Amino acid sequence: MKWSGAKEWTMEEITFSEIISYAKIAEDNAKKFYLDAADIASLSHVKEFLKSLAGEEQSHYDRLDALQKNLKKKGIVPKVHEAIHNFGYADYIKPAGQLDEGASYKDVLEAAMAKEKEAIQSYDKFSRYVDDAEAKKLFNLLAQEEKKHLKRFEEEYDDLQDQKY
Repeated sequence: MKWSGAKEWTMEEITFSEIISYAKIAEDNAKKFYLDAADIASLSHVKEFLKSLAGEEQSHYDRLDALQKNLKKKGIVPKVHEAIHNFGYADYIKPAGQLDEGASYKDVLEAAMAKEKEAIQSYDKFSRYVDDAEAKKLFNLLAQEEKKHLKRFEEEYDDLQDQKY
């Protein structure tokens, strides 16, 4: 894989395996973020909510890993069929994020909404770049699940706004 100076990857430079690896790292980072946020949350229902999301992110990771192993076992190497622009490591391999000990629930929700939005955009993009039907289906499914997460966060955020938090 070769880095082109304009911070762009081309279809010859990025592989399906790398896309899956980026997605798995992003899911692992999301899980860590939710577990860290749960550790600093003061309300028990918020802790449980965040821990349940961490479990869902682990499930996403596991499905990506299973797809990768299944395709490898079958000897299938999906092709990346379009140029990928602005596809830099920093866009997909972001640290889980730091929340200060005193972070409010609103801070957690804002950070979580940003992370879910990034995940949705990533999976939508990934689904357009691969030629394997099974991979496309999984990426589209994961995008839908991330949209559900985002909706839950938006509803929680709206409730906080109603309470003038």
